[in-house]
Amino acid sequence: MKRTAVVFWSFAVSLLAQSPAAASGEPQAGAPKADPVEAIVVSMRKAESALTSLRLVMTTRGELPSELVVTTRGTLHVLRGTQPSSHMALEYTFSDGIRGRAESASTPEGIVLYENDPADGEVYLKIENKIVADLAWAGGVLQRADLPGMADRRAESPLGSGMLAELRRHYDLKVDARTERGGEVGSWIVGARKPGLDVQDPDLPVGDRVEVFVRAKDHALLELKELQGQKVVQQVAVESLELGLDLPAKVFVVDGRGQRLRDVQQHLPMWEQIEQVLKQAEAKGGDDVVRPSRRK
Repeated sequence: MKRTAVVFWSFAVSLLAQSPAAASGEPQAGAPKADPVEAIVVSMRKAESALTSLRLVMTTRGELPSELVVTTRGTLHVLRGTQPSSHMALEYTFSDGIRGRAESASTPEGIVLYENDPADGEVYLKIENKIVADLAWAGGVLQRADLPGMADRRAESPLGSGMLAELRRHYDLKVDARTERGGEVGSWIVGARKPGLDVQDPDLPVGDRVEVFVRAKDHALLELKELQGQKVVQQVAVESLELGLDLPAKVFVVDGRGQRLRDVQQHLPMWEQIEQVLKQAEAKGGDDVVRPSRRK
């Protein structure tokens, strides 16, 4: 696998954004006790549904199976409303000195992305909206959030509710007794990895336990640490978070750094990956199932 910013998405940004839980009324007699972690997830989703715009700066650090360490620093902008848009720019560095940059913007017209990868050089591509819709459909069929050209799932749950919900698949989470982090009030959520998980699961965590902090005032996940014993093997930290900003259109323009903007179909490496996963989704769906763009 080539070493690109995919590492960043793999454990920080592209964790699946879960569907909101159904609203519940008063607990019924004999009903199980309410799960405090679920209550936090619900409060995060409620806050996410209410936000109009956001600017978030995040850093990550992770150790790969090869023992290389990769660090990233990225900025996410999200705009909701009649013209929903998102923009992510990040830089990443490996411990052997390899560096790279990735930037993408998702708007109603589709996705534009730029990558400067040490192995493959620079690419500057546009992906039209019908292909983005095909990939969103394929991601649902294949239960994947890492398909090339997909819209950024972090933009769907920018306060981190999808990240926390996904962690619950692999860890037995509970609310810890601690109630602050650096003087800020919130909830620490901790847990050990569940026993008997499928070792073939591509999302299987590398840590044997996890610690998460969610700030009370804005219901934002500010820190996530996966640990093996006392060693932190993966870490996500929010440096800054601003809500309710006035975001001009230029924020959602990707800088191609002098490269010519090409349609993704003109870039065979990515187009072949897209076609492969769309065919896989069609094959999984059955003989009569086709991607949305080919339906009559």
